[in-house]
Amino acid sequence: MKKIFRCVLLFGVFLMLVACGKPNSQKAFEKGFKETMTEIDKKMSEGDNEATKMMSKILQKATYTVNKVEENGNESELDVTIKAVNLTKYLSEFMVSLKPLIESNMGEEAFNKATVDYFSDLSKKDLDYTETNVKVYMEKVNGEWKVINTDDILIGIFGGLEEFVRVPQ
Repeated sequence: MKKIFRCVLLFGVFLMLVACGKPNSQKAFEKGFKETMTEIDKKMSEGDNEATKMMSKILQKATYTVNKVEENGNESELDVTIKAVNLTKYLSEFMVSLKPLIESNMGEEAFNKATVDYFSDLSKKDLDYTETNVKVYMEKVNGEWKVINTDDILIGIFGGLEEFVRVPQ
């Protein structure tokens, strides 16, 4: 009797483990998010622009939570919350801090120094974050899940700054 009970219990635990696995579209999204963050960091860290490198470090603080996944055949919809540094707030502050320098016809060197100083100080602060809810639409193409609306994810990563993501039409 104990052996039967133990077998039934083990079978139940096994079923729970199998049922708790992530859907394939979620795994693909998570992999793609990490690859995107790596690519952003790589592109922004190239060259010798210190301000861009500091901005990259700030962007790397973005995280996500997958709230819900609905897979239906070759289509999937993920409800994702992206938490990122509130760049709208900080870039607005930065522009205000530049106003006296702009009025005094600052040169490129002064602008670069002000930019590096601002983002250097910013990276040391306890930053404010914004959360963006994104419906991520995915489609299975040739057996692999692909995100259809990548711009929406990038807007979340950039703290809601659409002008950094969308190309003007």
